[in-house]
Amino acid sequence: MGLFAESTGRNAQKSLILEPAHFETNANTHRVFNESANDLIRRIKGDILYLDPPYTGRQYGGDYHLLNTIAKYDTFIPAGKTGRRDYKRSAWASSKTVEGQLDDLLKRAQFKYTFMSYNNEGLLSPNAIERIMKQYGSYDVATTEYRRFKSSARIHKAKTTEESIHILVKP
Repeated sequence: MGLFAESTGRNAQKSLILEPAHFETNANTHRVFNESANDLIRRIKGDILYLDPPYTGRQYGGDYHLLNTIAKYDTFIPAGKTGRRDYKRSAWASSKTVEGQLDDLLKRAQFKYTFMSYNNEGLLSPNAIERIMKQYGSYDVATTEYRRFKSSARIHKAKTTEESIHILVKP
């Protein structure tokens, strides 16, 4: 069977085609970080901060194990039933800690504009987001309704969901 279990799903049977990425060389610079946003926010500043935190209690670390392995470019021996790497659990994906994470990040953020994408079925209610953001400046929100992805595993059975961009402008 090899390292990973076989899947009989249609998508799993498609050919995997890897193509090289093509990048233009220019004078622009960038930095890449691999750490908690709440730790990183203490050392960076800028004009615009865009946040797209986890909405649910689902931990995404396991879903990105292949990308993390590629990025780390280290020796990794898959283990256990799934063959995934160990990963750090996110406090943003816990109903007990998510409000504190948002509050802490916004308090320390040295950015004039903060935009946060979030949907109405997340751990943070729209009212909680508004309440927290208003502590640090002027607040606005833009909301769009979408047809939901159908899944029997979902808790929410509504046919639509709302995706919002919450906007904070610091003085």
